[in-house]
Amino acid sequence: MIKILKKRKLTTYIFNVVALVVLLGSVVMYVSFTKTSNFVQDSNMYSNIEYIDNITSNVAKLILKSTSSDIYHSLEKDKSLRKHLEEALTLLMTKRYRYVYVVDKDNEDTNKFRFLLDGSTNIDDKSEFKEDYVPLNLSQWEKVYKIKKSVYFKHKEMKNLWLTYLKPIIINGEVKAIVAIDFSLEDHKSITTSLTMLNNIFELFIAFSFFIFLVIIAFSYIDDKRIKELKLKSKKIAEFNKTLQTKIKEEVEKNRQKDQQIIQQGRLAQMGEMISMIAHQWRQPLAAISSTSVALQLKVQLHTLKDEDVVELSGNISKYVQHLSSTIDDFREFFKSNKEKKDVTYDELISGALNIIEISILNKNIALVKEFNSKMVFHTYSNEIKQVILNLLKNAEDVLLEKNIENPKIVIKTYDNILEVRDNAGGIPQDIIDKIFDPYFSTKKEKNGTGLGLYMSKTIINDHCGGTLSVKNDDEGAVFTIQLNALNKGS
Repeated sequence: MIKILKKRKLTTYIFNVVALVVLLGSVVMYVSFTKTSNFVQDSNMYSNIEYIDNITSNVAKLILKSTSSDIYHSLEKDKSLRKHLEEALTLLMTKRYRYVYVVDKDNEDTNKFRFLLDGSTNIDDKSEFKEDYVPLNLSQWEKVYKIKKSVYFKHKEMKNLWLTYLKPIIINGEVKAIVAIDFSLEDHKSITTSLTMLNNIFELFIAFSFFIFLVIIAFSYIDDKRIKELKLKSKKIAEFNKTLQTKIKEEVEKNRQKDQQIIQQGRLAQMGEMISMIAHQWRQPLAAISSTSVALQLKVQLHTLKDEDVVELSGNISKYVQHLSSTIDDFREFFKSNKEKKDVTYDELISGALNIIEISILNKNIALVKEFNSKMVFHTYSNEIKQVILNLLKNAEDVLLEKNIENPKIVIKTYDNILEVRDNAGGIPQDIIDKIFDPYFSTKKEKNGTGLGLYMSKTIINDHCGGTLSVKNDDEGAVFTIQLNALNKGS
């Protein structure tokens, strides 16, 4: 009996430790997620600003190259030059960019702004040369003239979040004009919204973990009292008369069975924490956590919560969180900035990319065929190449879905120092196949394509990694080929 009580006390102690570890682990994960979330949002905003700054810098250089030091009079004298420059601005107009225009201050009235160039294609919206311009946020425009640096500000009052970027054109130390672009931050808003939702779920999980911790502590306290009572009963039983021996044995047997049930429950709970769930993408485990939390709340409100319910629901949430943690680690490792070369094989590179996208492909009923026949080792930037592979796979997935291909498939094949990504979407039209690696060229204009994915992929492979990225069509569809320089360490 004493041994059983000791085991029972040990089980209670293990429960307390596990509950504390889960609670502390949840807090650590939440802090780590918060840091990662802030980093992702800041990086996304920075990349947006950096990208727009590059565009406006190019526009400013084009204007300076095409005009004299007096931009206004150069444009006033040469109408064809104005037309040429406005056509160049028009090329920048996409769904992401609402307005692209150039203004300056009227020298005769320095409190007024006027249009020099307007890239609008809509005749009703297009402003004429020298037409007065009244900024919505005048202080920001005045600030550019004062500090002679770029300025950007948001328009939260609009239905969608827009940002205006002002780039000064400086000649001889003076601001002669301002290049302005109004562009959408809808992608940044989507990222922020998703991260906020995930943050709320994390907070809910931490609250739930704390609740479970308190429940287990309460159960431990009750169980400890029960153990002390059992010890007291054991002492009294030892003093019973021999005539009560049979009854004592029956009571001991009952207590032993109860002890075994409690120990068995503890073992099942420990096993539940170690059972790995079938791999899901983020949405499935998050939805599972939410539904489990709702179920627990309902049982508490209805006063139907049992010990078995607590053990079962807490075990389920623990498994979901372990999967979420693993998924977060995969994403953080995949997108971690790593500027050091390392020795890798094609198998390792493809595996890293498939960790991110494979479930998405299979869930869309796209067959994924793997033909790995290369054992060569490459000394290169592994994370950058993983991103290229991920981009090629995502493009293949998009085109298969867009064309609604019957029996869609993606083939990943390696041999020697070659990696191929194929699809059966019919191939790339011959009139654009030579342009798909050009910057800003995209076949996804209707889906807000930037035209930079394949351009950056080719830059990574050809310039950063010393290899080649090419494309061709076969009988079924497009074939993208990566060729790297091997170390010949493989067998």
